[in-house]
Parts: sequence; structure tokens; C-alpha cells
Amino acid sequence: MLFPTRYEIVVQRIKEMVMNGELKEGDKLPSEIEFSRKLGVSRATLREAFRILEDEGLIKRYHGVGTFVSKIPVIKSGMEELASITKLIERQGMKPGTKDVVITRVRPSEREASMMGLSHDEEIYRVERVRTADGIPVLFCIDRIPARFVKKEFRLEKESLFDYLQDDLGIYISYAVSDIVPVKAEVAGVYKKLNFRSKSAVVLLLEQLHYDENHNPIFYSSNFFSPEKFRFYIVRKRI
Repeated sequence: MLFPTRYEIVVQRIKEMVMNGELKEGDKLPSEIEFSRKLGVSRATLREAFRILEDEGLIKRYHGVGTFVSKIPVIKSGMEELASITKLIERQGMKPGTKDVVITRVRPSEREASMMGLSHDEEIYRVERVRTADGIPVLFCIDRIPARFVKKEFRLEKESLFDYLQDDLGIYISYAVSDIVPVKAEVAGVYKKLNFRSKSAVVLLLEQLHYDENHNPIFYSSNFFSPEKFRFYIVRKRI
């Protein structure tokens, strides 16, 4: 059985202080001497805990100024788990919503065709929409679904595309191959859709190709996440 180290205990203690409101967004933390005494640990242990918390984005240290509680992400998700955006928002106790929906039936671009293994003559439904949490825009997504999967006219009346595919089309998404990269918010006009002040802001682009249980590619998505509203993490185990 592995026991947490002292700095891991400190990391958890500071996180609890944030969650219970003892520390709030924007608060300046006490000095290292004062804070280490309060927590009953050495300054070296506190510094290691700070390093981890800064890597996770929970605090921000400014040389000569101090250490502050960062903007707390609205929604957190482990990268190893495939869940719909709707479910992720609901888990945080927030109400998922959708706005600015645009659905077009078009021929795929060269990249779209290549990603899904389609011919250029095969049509797709391209679905663009802004997802909201309690009315606040948190991401802009573009989904592409081959038209052959849709029995009639494509109508997305559910918040979750996963639910639509399973309930209406009988397609169960089993897994996805993903790639996440930072991009400028000016791409696809994301800064306007997410209410950013500057087009030079950076967003997280999560590109995913989703497969069914038989390893058939079903749909290809590009999700542009506001880094102020989402935080992704991954659990890594030593082998």
C-alpha cells in the first residue's frame, strides 16, 4: 500500500481550502514562512506542493509579488474518459445548453474525407454549435457525420450527440482517438463564439475521430474549449 508523501498531503489540503471557500479565486496566499507554519510543514515541502499546484493551473506565482489562486476552471475532465460534453457539464451541477446551431449537408473537405475514409462524392452533415454551461459559452464544436448514417433529415433535438446517435440512429460510440493542441482563437471565428476580447487568445482544440463497437469511424469532431472554463487532466501510473 502506497501512502501519500507530505507534499501530496499539502496539495490536497490546499485544494480543499479552495473547494470549501477558505481560499477564493484571486486571493493572495500567505508568505512561504507563514503558510508553511500554518500547515505544519517545511518550506521545501510547501514549495514542492506549489510546483504541482502551479502545473495543474490552480495557483500562479509572480516573482517579487506573491502567489495567487488562479481562475478556477468550471469543468474538469480526465482525458482517459470518453463522455459527452452534456454529461461533463451536468456532473458539475450546471445546466447544459446549445446555441448558434448551424447544420449543413455538404461534400467533405480533403481533410474531412481523409479522416473518415470517405470519397469526395460522399456527403456529410456538418454541425456547428456553441455549448453552454448555465448559459455561459464554454466551447465551440464542429461535428461531421456521413449522411449515409442518417435515415431521414438530420435533426439534432437532443443536447448530446452521443444520445442522438444511440437513441435515434442505433449507433453506439465505443471509443475515440484524440489529439489536443493549443490554437489561436481567431481560427473559425472562435473568439466571437466564446465571447473572447481578443482573437489572439489561445484555446484548446480537441480533435477526435469516434468509432463504434466494430471499429468503424462514425464521426469526426473539432472542439474548441475555453481554457478558462475547462481543465483536462490525465492519471499516469508508474509501470
